[in-house]
Amino acid sequence: MTFLELNEPLVPPHSKTIGMRDLNGLLRAHFRQISDRSIGSLPSVSFTELDQAFTAWGFIALAIFSLAQFSMLSWSTQALVDAALTGAGIAGTAKLTWRLAYSESLRWVVGLWTMLMAGGMIATAYGIFYGVGLILVNLCLLWLGLCTAGYLSMGVGLRSRSFISAGLVHGLAIIAVQIHPADQFLISGLVMSLTLFFFSLVPWDMRAAEAEELCGMKLGGMKPAAKL
Repeated sequence: MTFLELNEPLVPPHSKTIGMRDLNGLLRAHFRQISDRSIGSLPSVSFTELDQAFTAWGFIALAIFSLAQFSMLSWSTQALVDAALTGAGIAGTAKLTWRLAYSESLRWVVGLWTMLMAGGMIATAYGIFYGVGLILVNLCLLWLGLCTAGYLSMGVGLRSRSFISAGLVHGLAIIAVQIHPADQFLISGLVMSLTLFFFSLVPWDMRAAEAEELCGMKLGGMKPAAKL
């Protein structure tokens, strides 16, 4: 399988496509009948620990940038709230994804985003509390740049066109916020959160060595140890 195979769909057609999905700790949410008169049970859906991590960060990003766009709170108060949300996000999502990342030799992904988010929060707090104008006027560019770097790194490391595309979308958002500076926090928050929600709901491609090996085992009639 060559890197960035163009004749394959960007979004895999079904949830069984090889990807960095939770192999063991699936959180299965079953919609049950409300009463005996209900039409019937809705199909069960899988919401993995990785999906939970994407969703959590989606809400965190939406909350942080909505505060910046619409809230009347002072910048210092917002910085404290943002730091608390970011810290909770780092700790919570690291806990959710570490087992999977460890088993799939993808701990570098957790480490990458931890460093990016922590570094961004430190830079933001420093800019706000010490009144560094260069940082304050470029907060959206800072965070969109960090997300762009993170997604592109994942895209290359996991050989995933989905994550490379997400990086390019965030790169385009950097241009958009400079064209519409009055709405820069709203634009940034929507781009970040909607991308995260997208990845939590839609299967995405990954071409790591482990995934290709499992794919080859399936094609060869061998049963892999874990179901993706």
